[in-house]
Amino acid sequence: MKSLQKSLTTTRGNDHVRQTPHIRTSPRRRPPPELSLLRRTRRTTVSYDPNGKVVLITGSSRGIGRETAVLFAERGAKIVLNGRDPARLAETVERMHSFGDSVWSYPADVTDPEQCRAMIDAVIARYGRLDVLVNNAGVSMRGAFADLDPSVIDSVTRVNILGAAYPTRFALSALRASRGSVVFISSLAGVRGFAGVSIYSAAKMALTGLAESIHAEHHSDGVHAGVLFLAFTENDPDKTIMGPDGAPMRITRKASTTQRQAAEAVYRMVERRTRKTYLTASGKYLVFMQRHFPWLTDAVILRSKGSIHRARRQNSSQ
Repeated sequence: MKSLQKSLTTTRGNDHVRQTPHIRTSPRRRPPPELSLLRRTRRTTVSYDPNGKVVLITGSSRGIGRETAVLFAERGAKIVLNGRDPARLAETVERMHSFGDSVWSYPADVTDPEQCRAMIDAVIARYGRLDVLVNNAGVSMRGAFADLDPSVIDSVTRVNILGAAYPTRFALSALRASRGSVVFISSLAGVRGFAGVSIYSAAKMALTGLAESIHAEHHSDGVHAGVLFLAFTENDPDKTIMGPDGAPMRITRKASTTQRQAAEAVYRMVERRTRKTYLTASGKYLVFMQRHFPWLTDAVILRSKGSIHRARRQNSSQ
């Protein structure tokens, strides 16, 4: 020990100077170029101007889709509304009359590939471009998986998966040309499965895989693909979901997100070209726990015994 202390200390008069023994260290490794590029990309802020951009929003005759259309229109974008009901679309166009001819509607069933092809062709014929596609059309359900009528399974998967895949498939060429964005509206039920929303959860999870694949295939073309994971969001008064037998039902639950907040989240994703956004503090907490402590998350969900998404059918008079 004394010899070690002597080797680390030399005496100059009355001053003691601490010396560090020479230790051989490996040269500092440089980060891979891919990581350096990623860091530079994250620090880069690109100015986004929506004025004159063409934005197509599926399922936009009401709810979140309509509010998203209003927000983009307020910022100068040209809006294409979509839905299956021409009368409801006409009503929404009338409600947005203050934006003039910058709002147009095209009725189409997004689960029909030929109608989707025709819709995209019509948008390009009218405007000559497409900058943003928001896949908002969707349908929810409640009920234990063992009790679901096969028609519910078919409807939920068709609307939520094919209803996003078909419009995106036919829009990709235009989005490559404009280096635009496609945003998929998902749910926190797309982060992990919960009791009572089995097939809805599975369908929303599929959107993440679709968005990631599009990112992998078309990132070099400048196409941005993002997924927005919504929490319980404010509904229109006449909003219904599917019960286990396929019959429409209304649910009452305090919303943690307004339609405007959801619309603002969509806009920010396009503006910042964000790939994934999770709304609300509890939503972010769920993602953190599911990623790092999945066993604990599972225990909490099992203990809840399905109460998180429990719903009661309301009478039409209520």
